[in-house]
Amino acid sequence: MTEVLKVRDLSVRFRQDGRMIEAVKGVSFAIGKGETVALVGESGSGKSVTALSTVALLGANAEIAGSITYLDQQMVGAPEPLLRKVRGNDISFIFQEPMTSLNPLHTLEKQIGESLLLHQGLSGTAARDRMVELLQNVGIDNAERRLKDYPHQLSGGQRQRVMIAMALANGPELLIADEPTTALDVTIQAQ
Repeated sequence: MTEVLKVRDLSVRFRQDGRMIEAVKGVSFAIGKGETVALVGESGSGKSVTALSTVALLGANAEIAGSITYLDQQMVGAPEPLLRKVRGNDISFIFQEPMTSLNPLHTLEKQIGESLLLHQGLSGTAARDRMVELLQNVGIDNAERRLKDYPHQLSGGQRQRVMIAMALANGPELLIADEPTTALDVTIQAQ
């Protein structure tokens, strides 16, 4: 099986108030093509930090040690242009809290459209058609009309669906989901 992501002996520490706080220590795992892997642990055990470290989405106060390779490319210490190319295109995230991930000042159309333009070069009618398709795929009713909405005009579950649509928009090789169904009701979680 082809390994898409390999994490070896990952440790993450954060500088805070002049001291180092260890968040992750010695984590190793691999994810093969077509494989589903779950990181399980108590709240605060480092699952989200581990996920965010894969493409350097941690703050400047983070210190990462170990190895993270995506398709044999080293991500720890990788140059910013490579990280930007990989983020959202090759590796997409569905974050736990959509209100912190969606910009309250922009419509859904602008936010989804930016990703499609940046990663796929899609604009105009082609981009709009793709946005409608994505929103329909995640169960947003009246998808074409909803493109003009702002995040505050959606329920928590609808915002989470928009985040899922955005994560899937570019056909990523790897999808990392950080508690993606938290904002969804039990029926929708099952779907």
